Amino acid sequence: MLAIDREERMAVSRAKLHFGAICTAALGILAAQPALSQEASGVSKTEITLGSWSALKGPFALYGVPGVAGQTAFFSRLNDAGGVNGRKIRVVVEDHGYNPQQAVAAARKLVDSDKVLAIQGSYATGPSAATFPYLTQAGVPYVMPYGGALDWYEPTRPLLVGAQTLLDYQARAVGRWAGKDGFKNVVVIHAAAPAFEKVASNVEPGVKSAAADSKVEMMPVKLGTSDYAPIALEVARKAPDALVFIGTIQELSLLAKELKQQKVQTQLFTYGGNVSADLIKIGGEAVEGLRSVSLSYTVESDQPAVREYREALAKYAPNEQPDYGSLLTYALAKITAEAIRQAGEPLNRTTLVQGFEKLKNYDSGIIGKVTLTPEKHLGTTEVLRVQIRNGKWVPIGDFVDALGAW
Repeated sequence: MLAIDREERMAVSRAKLHFGAICTAALGILAAQPALSQEASGVSKTEITLGSWSALKGPFALYGVPGVAGQTAFFSRLNDAGGVNGRKIRVVVEDHGYNPQQAVAAARKLVDSDKVLAIQGSYATGPSAATFPYLTQAGVPYVMPYGGALDWYEPTRPLLVGAQTLLDYQARAVGRWAGKDGFKNVVVIHAAAPAFEKVASNVEPGVKSAAADSKVEMMPVKLGTSDYAPIALEVARKAPDALVFIGTIQELSLLAKELKQQKVQTQLFTYGGNVSADLIKIGGEAVEGLRSVSLSYTVESDQPAVREYREALAKYAPNEQPDYGSLLTYALAKITAEAIRQAGEPLNRTTLVQGFEKLKNYDSGIIGKVTLTPEKHLGTTEVLRVQIRNGKWVPIGDFVDALGAW
């Protein structure tokens, strides 16, 4: 388990307390085979049942609880407005505690007992991936996940559909931003675990796409490190002009505080997974000036869809403050609702996927525009550059393609 300080424990406790106020959502499961079930599981004349899972306790609840809150707020608002095509949407949420075995158990329960149409908006990458063999066998769509990896989408899996710009692509975009802004000596600190190493490996190609003569050095640290003082000393010795961190919010906060304590001067970057109000709350002044890429507009944005999100969150998940995790899952739920609308009748697992594949430049008003086809099941690769200024995330420019030459 990750070591967390007093403020972080309080944040996790807050997440636990809020769990009861927000768990009402749901959606189905992945099948990587073309043969799909034709039975209308999870569909009645008046209701659609979806399944979802998340981390609702432990340190990863900092991500998981807001994620549930976002989809809860969207579907509750949608149901109060009459639902989709005459049906209201019920979401059944299971807690996996960031444990792959518990995620598999949740998948079995949702499919076998709750008879869900699909799995929607589930968190997180590792635990969710553990469910794929079972979901493949069950033939249940796994859609709009809160997480993801490159091998989920390349090659295309017929029943896996998403719209969250991958961590790999986020890391590349952060690297390109550093290179474009003239940083020539870049150190990449990452958790020494395969998932983090893989994401971190995308920073260097990004940097060099904008500054071919730059130097990029990888610096792995043990996942769960609680003492970042020696790491900050090593950073001071290397004297990079930019530092990219690929790891958790808790450890990023610890690193930033040590860098500030030791008066290490460097531009700090991180990837979109750490764009959160909790980072500012936990990191305080130490994270001022930090740069990252967001998958959505800022939570304070005046965009109509973001205002709608804030109003829905206040009404249907009143114990949750606006945050980037809940804003993203609100958008993902909105995309799922549009796919259900596009699917028409009869609604079943096959037509649901076809409904997603009809989306072309769909604008949720929150994340980048989404286009899906039978050959392309990742709907967007766009990100928004952001920076912490005066204790808030501030957008810099507009959405850019993380894989493009912006």
